[in-house]
Amino acid sequence: MRHLLLLFCLLGLSAPHPAQADTMLAGGDLYVAGASEDAIPAAGRDLIATGFRLRVTAPVADDAMLSGAAVTVSQSVGGDLSAFGGRVAIEAEVGGDLSVSGFSVETGPAAAVAGNARLSGGSVEIRGPVAGALVVAGGEVTLDAPVEGDVRLSSGALSFGEAARIGGQLTYSAPEPIEIPASVVPGERVTFNPFDARHDGVRGDRHPDWSMPGRGAMIGSALIGYVFFLVAGALFLTFVPDTVGALDARIAARPALTFMIGLAGLGTAFGLVPILALSVIGIPLIPVMLMAIVLLWMTGYLMGVYAISMRMLSAMAGDGATPGTATRIGALAAGLAVAMLLNFIPVLGWVLNFAALLLGVGAIVALPFDTPQEAEESGTS
Repeated sequence: MRHLLLLFCLLGLSAPHPAQADTMLAGGDLYVAGASEDAIPAAGRDLIATGFRLRVTAPVADDAMLSGAAVTVSQSVGGDLSAFGGRVAIEAEVGGDLSVSGFSVETGPAAAVAGNARLSGGSVEIRGPVAGALVVAGGEVTLDAPVEGDVRLSSGALSFGEAARIGGQLTYSAPEPIEIPASVVPGERVTFNPFDARHDGVRGDRHPDWSMPGRGAMIGSALIGYVFFLVAGALFLTFVPDTVGALDARIAARPALTFMIGLAGLGTAFGLVPILALSVIGIPLIPVMLMAIVLLWMTGYLMGVYAISMRMLSAMAGDGATPGTATRIGALAAGLAVAMLLNFIPVLGWVLNFAALLLGVGAIVALPFDTPQEAEESGTS
């Protein structure tokens, strides 16, 4: 069980990166999985990339969505830039909005943002100018750049550099009020909101008649979910074992690319809902689309957990005989138990379960597009 938990952590924190990155072009968008430094070509439209140490060294024409343990953007992005990682450094211009989350976040002096900037992290440093509004939440926040719009800061340790200038209103939250230099923003444009758990956005706005579910209710719900997924998985493994095997083989062969396809596929499914709502003929299809999203979510999660469980089973059993149906169901039961327990770990547990979900969704979305050769390879893997 301890080894299975470790495998979940490794898959959730970083996608595997082979010696050569997997790339895919679709509609002008560039998808890169397992990328390392200097491994990403120029993107003529959008760039969606993941890797352990990810460095963007070629310009991106439109939007960019990046994730990795260490993410560095040293070439301009023409549209919006979204990045998630352990350490994220933005060193070049962003033509649209900037959205970044990480343990350490930094924008350099050359990282001019043409739109709004939203940053969050344990340590956040803003040294690049922002033409729009700035919203920051972090343990330690340093603003050392001009911002033309409004600024909202929330931090336990807030400081301003010599280059800090705020053209709009400043609203900040901190344990205690701090002295804001007049050179940064005039006092009449400053609002201080102290940290107060009684007015927390989650707890303070709750209706007084509402009550949080008890421990028994939470455990009961978890057990019901566990039994549901285990029964569904057992049915799939009994009646459609070949399809499950093909999906499992795809995840095992190309985990990083499958992860990225899952991210794109799930995002596309959610994006279709507002598109249907804009058209009269599409409105009746919204309930069908929502049901399809629910089914994709559940089956993708189940497939992702199963694939990870099988990798762990193979690692422990070695190169032995092909496991039977009962053994596969047992591996799934153990994997689901670990996944359910991870839900009780704040933030990290959700991230790891979501990583498993994307692996499964990616395999399901890519399966109909397999060529006959790829289908044969999956079936014999």
